[in-house]
Amino acid sequence: MIICPLVKEKTKGQKMNKAFVESFGMLEDPRVERTKKHALLDIIAIAMIGIMAGAQSFEEIEDFGLMHEEWLKQYLQLGNGIPSHDTINRVCQSLKPESFQKAFLEWVQSIRTLLPEGVVAIDGKTLRGSHQRSRGLKGFHIVNVWSCVNGLVLGQMKVSDKSNEITAIPELLKQLMIEGAIVTIDAMGCQKEIAAEIKAQKADYVLAVKGNQGNMFESIKDCFKWVASSKNKHKIYEAIDEIGSEHGRIEERKLEVMSAEILKGLVEIEQWSGIKSIAKITCTRESPYETSTETRFYISSLVPESPVVILKAIRAHWSIENQLHWSLDVSFREDACRVRDENTALNLSWMRKMALSFLKAETSFKASIRRKQLKLWSSPDYLLKLIPNI
Repeated sequence: MIICPLVKEKTKGQKMNKAFVESFGMLEDPRVERTKKHALLDIIAIAMIGIMAGAQSFEEIEDFGLMHEEWLKQYLQLGNGIPSHDTINRVCQSLKPESFQKAFLEWVQSIRTLLPEGVVAIDGKTLRGSHQRSRGLKGFHIVNVWSCVNGLVLGQMKVSDKSNEITAIPELLKQLMIEGAIVTIDAMGCQKEIAAEIKAQKADYVLAVKGNQGNMFESIKDCFKWVASSKNKHKIYEAIDEIGSEHGRIEERKLEVMSAEILKGLVEIEQWSGIKSIAKITCTRESPYETSTETRFYISSLVPESPVVILKAIRAHWSIENQLHWSLDVSFREDACRVRDENTALNLSWMRKMALSFLKAETSFKASIRRKQLKLWSSPDYLLKLIPNI
């Protein structure tokens, strides 16, 4: 029986051990019986801890295990020592990504009290190192669902290319519990089917609108121009958000919201499930050297009388870029990973995301993700602080 190293106290450890075993013990072991020299949960635990400590290859995961073998023996079976990098690779290649993700989420939810979902951001990311130019194959493109309030990936799905996000997102939404949340997606996800699925899940949406919705995009632009240039009965609700930086840059976001009723006759808004408002956000960035302005447009199922809520949702959406995707590239060097097997790439990507969640949640050591990784690599006892705090 594996004792998962989650806390120092014996009673708590037993409780968490049960949660770990119950979650991952249901995974189907893909190996032939005669080749099972290492417990499946040992391999998963070592891979997860190694990646959390900054290992960027199967060889480095093995190195971490060998370096801290005596420490790991306090918590894992390790009847035949540390599994080789080839063994870890084969297991990651054989595990079904969907089952692996489900087990991880069940475990996290069993050991951590999650806050009610506020804003759920959906965006895609390409694993650039997984391309095979000799065969004309691009890198794997993965759609991620990010809980902004919990700092946790709720799901991922691999698609053949960026355009197929349109079909992948509704399937992902069906697997989630997002009732009461606000779902934010960039322009690729501004589709009638996606809006309908979000409302079917009893959630709200804020969807970016660009040229891919040509008539909708142009109509929203024209409506804001028309209302701004003439006196009419259409009310505009506003909210302003100003952000300063230590480098002297000031960014102001001004949001204007109107009822979607203004689009009647211009766009068939009855085909957009739950649509209630259209929004325009103007971002002005001032620095000692230059001033720039950018304008973006959105549709939403939130009422126009809630401009502050809509503005906060739009701002929260960018956390999927700067807290998830950026960290995966900078701290975990995900784009440099040359794994080309689909199952392996997806399972490694998921472990990186879970590791990132652990590292971000630990606040006793106020340092960058990279420094926390190095601390864990040199002192595995740090894991005892990482796990309970998520």
